[in-house]
Amino acid sequence: MSSPSTFQNLRPSNLVGELLEYIGSELPNFLDSEELIEILSIKKNENQHSLALCTFLTNQCKARFNFQRENAQKSSSTVDIGVYKGANLIFTIEAKVLPTPTSSKRNDHEYVYGKGGGIERFKNEDHGLDNKGNLFKESGMIGYIKEQDFDLWFSKINNWISDASWPKSEHLVKISIGGTARFKSEHLRKGSSKVTLHHFWIYVN
Repeated sequence: MSSPSTFQNLRPSNLVGELLEYIGSELPNFLDSEELIEILSIKKNENQHSLALCTFLTNQCKARFNFQRENAQKSSSTVDIGVYKGANLIFTIEAKVLPTPTSSKRNDHEYVYGKGGGIERFKNEDHGLDNKGNLFKESGMIGYIKEQDFDLWFSKINNWISDASWPKSEHLVKISIGGTARFKSEHLRKGSSKVTLHHFWIYVN
């Protein structure tokens, strides 16, 4: 394990790489965690899943990274999870339940676009900013899968990207599928820069 001084000397891209590796390695253990069981004992909605995940990931790394709920972004916008290294926000994550809860009157394709659209918020530069308003080159999405399998959602989400008239180059690409799934996508933002999104999915049913 790297020492604290080693992390201070890492370039931001390397630090994000360490973070992504950490999330990918620990996510399979989340479903059996005390944090998930305790925090979702009464309510099992998207916010509670994210709160449990933040608590679990922070605890497991002994606060080497600090995962915080509802981090401020542009204007009145907030992103579901902000990841800190010390006092510095280094990464943002938007969370979505799949399928979108029917009782919420939200759009089926909310993971991608429309009111509350996850990917679209990054494309519009409403999400994916540090606490000084600078755009990150990389951010993340968490998918809490309650029905169907990873392959079905992979196909649906890429179809929704096509439905939004975004180019095929913005489709999700498979990185790994097993007990959890990981994907990657690259999107053109309204200011003409690009953002890479890392998608982590986990079954929560």
